Amino acid sequence: MPRQRTPTYLYFVLIISLAFLGSQLLMSLLMKTSDILDEIDIFRSLTAGGQSDQPLDSGARNKHQFDDANKHCSPGNFQLNNDGICHPMLTCKDIQDNVNAIQHIGGGAVKQVYLARWKKYKVILSNLSHPSFTDDFLYGAEMLQQFHPSPFVTQLLGFCLSKPTIVTEYHSFGSLENINSILKEKDEDNVVTRFKLCLDYVKIINFLHSSPTGTHVMCDSNDLTKTLSQFLVTSDLHLVINDLDALPVVDSSKASLIKCGHREIVGDFVAPEQLWPYSGVEFNDAQMPGYDEKTDIWKIPAVVDYLLGEDVHGDVVRFNLFKLHQKCSSKDPTLRPTAAEVLKGYLDVQQTLKL
Repeated sequence: MPRQRTPTYLYFVLIISLAFLGSQLLMSLLMKTSDILDEIDIFRSLTAGGQSDQPLDSGARNKHQFDDANKHCSPGNFQLNNDGICHPMLTCKDIQDNVNAIQHIGGGAVKQVYLARWKKYKVILSNLSHPSFTDDFLYGAEMLQQFHPSPFVTQLLGFCLSKPTIVTEYHSFGSLENINSILKEKDEDNVVTRFKLCLDYVKIINFLHSSPTGTHVMCDSNDLTKTLSQFLVTSDLHLVINDLDALPVVDSSKASLIKCGHREIVGDFVAPEQLWPYSGVEFNDAQMPGYDEKTDIWKIPAVVDYLLGEDVHGDVVRFNLFKLHQKCSSKDPTLRPTAAEVLKGYLDVQQTLKL
C-alpha cells in the first residue's frame, strides 16, 4: 500500500511554530542578559560613590598609585607603606645586621621564604635553599633588579649575592591562591573587582612579553595553583608578579625557543606544544621541541575563568570574552593572539560592560 504524503501545509505550520519558539527563546536570553547588565550598572554606580561613568583602567590606576608612592624617590631607592620616606637599596651589611626573620612562611627547591622585620616594617626575606639552585636564585634577583621599579612587579628592597638573599615588599594578603577568602574578608566579592584582577593578570602577561629585557615566558605555571602562587594581592586589590626565577627569554628574531625545565610536562592546563609529542616513545629532553610565549596565552582562559568566580554576573563577562578565549585556546600557537591583542580585547569588554 503506498505511503500517504504529509500535506504541505503541515510542514509550513511546523516551520512557523519552530521559528516562533526559537524567537521566544532568543528574546528570553536577551532579556536575561539585559537584566544582568542592568544589575552590573546599578552595582557599579553604587560602588563608585557617584564617580564618573567612564571606566577606570585598573592598569592606569595601578600606575598612578605607583607613581604617587615613588615620585619623591630617586633610582636605587624605595618607599614602603606610602609613608613619604625614601630608603636606599639594602646592602649585604644592611640585611645581615638589620633584617630579622620572624616566621618561615613557605619555600621550594630554589628558595626559603620568611616574614621578617626591617626597622618598623614587615618585609619578605628569601634565602637560597640549596647551592645547586644558585643560578635560578640569582636569575630571580637579577629580574627583580632589572624590572625595578615597576607597578607590575613586587618591589625589590635589597639583595646580597655573596650570601644569596633577597628582600622584597610584604603584602599581607599573600598570593592569588587566597583570592576567594580575600574578597570575602574585604567585602569585595563582586564582578567589578574580579574583572579588575583579571585585567591586572593580562596586563602583567603583556608586560612580561614586551618588557625592556625581552619576551619572557612564565615557566612556573604547569597547573592552576602554581600559576596563582606566582602573583601577590596588594592592599588595594591589585596584582603584582612575585616569583621571577623561571622567566626564560624567547628571541623571535633568532628563532630562539625555550623549554620549561628538563622533565616531561603533563596535564591539560599546559599548552599542547608543552606536551611530549611522540606517543609510545619514552620522553627524552634532547628530542623535546621548544616553544614560545604563546604557552602563556593558552593558559589565560583557565586562569580568568577561576578569577571570575561563580557569580552569575561573571557569566556575562565570560560571554563577552568567549570568542577571544576561543582564539587563545587554538591548538596551533601561531593562531593565538598576542598578549597585546588579548589586553585590547579585555579593555574593549571593560568599556562595553562599564566595569
